[in-house]
Amino acid sequence: MLSTILLIAIGGLVRSTGSGMGCPDWPKCFNCWVPPTNVQELPNGYEAKYIALRLKKNERVAKTLRALGFTETAEKIKNDPSVLEAEIFNATKTWIEYLNRLIGVLIGVFIFITVILAWRLRKTDTRLFWLSLAGLVGVGFEGFLGSIVVSTNLMPQFITVHMILAILLLLVLVVAWHLSKPTPTKIISETEIQKSKPLFYGGIALCSLVSVQIIMGTQVREGVDLVSRQLGEAQRADWVNHLPSVYNIHKLFYYLLLPLTLVWLYKMRELFKFQNVLKTQSFAVFSLLNTEIILGISMHRFAIPAFIQPLHLTIAVSLLAVLFAQTMNLNVSRK
Repeated sequence: MLSTILLIAIGGLVRSTGSGMGCPDWPKCFNCWVPPTNVQELPNGYEAKYIALRLKKNERVAKTLRALGFTETAEKIKNDPSVLEAEIFNATKTWIEYLNRLIGVLIGVFIFITVILAWRLRKTDTRLFWLSLAGLVGVGFEGFLGSIVVSTNLMPQFITVHMILAILLLLVLVVAWHLSKPTPTKIISETEIQKSKPLFYGGIALCSLVSVQIIMGTQVREGVDLVSRQLGEAQRADWVNHLPSVYNIHKLFYYLLLPLTLVWLYKMRELFKFQNVLKTQSFAVFSLLNTEIILGISMHRFAIPAFIQPLHLTIAVSLLAVLFAQTMNLNVSRK
């Protein structure tokens, strides 16, 4: 679970530094398992070679999407002129992207081991086994989608879907982690049950709102990418004024999210005597939410600094993970 959050953080770093095309092929990087550190290590005409490979793969992707009924998206992929843009080798960007892929592989190994360990529980705890298996399938599909992101030269729509699936994968792993914990042996009082039920549904609602906020954030990020290409680095201070309308909704959404979360946490204190972990998680949710708001204000005030962007994303995803884990702890029906 923690490694998945780390992967999302690295993904944010990849996007904020423009390193997504640091490796123009997939799964290798410049056809090497260990990427080059100097342009002299690459053959002459490598740019044209990888453009041709991308075009060939995009043709297959477009054909599949067309067969599934996504004709408009298929045509956009097939006729996107940005695919013909050669990526100039940059060792730093190459290794940032390569680190992103290595962590993805590491997570796949972790989840594969989890599936093996859950296999012996498939009859006594079916949910845990199938959630683990779903996590393994999910991380594999994420890798496949990552290859499409590369072949389409970072088409924004695919980057956003890539992020949303990563968040869904994280939530699946949170549920699996929750189910793997030992079931409490104490008797669950009627008072705890009555207090937990409304808070559980409130927590689900808050998780949904945070998810919507993160998705809106990915759309804002698409706008930042577009504006940065149109205005250039020299006009960075003016980027905020040219972002799409979803940016204003994204900002105002915190005025809804903050008071609702504070009320939920205030009500949570009634359950601290039943589950001590809820107190720790409440403090974490409060701290993460306020940190997220501060980072958002900082990006607005200081021309969207590149180093804050991945941190803003990481805190948002961490908030969702902790909030969802806390909500799972309120599901006393499991006990």
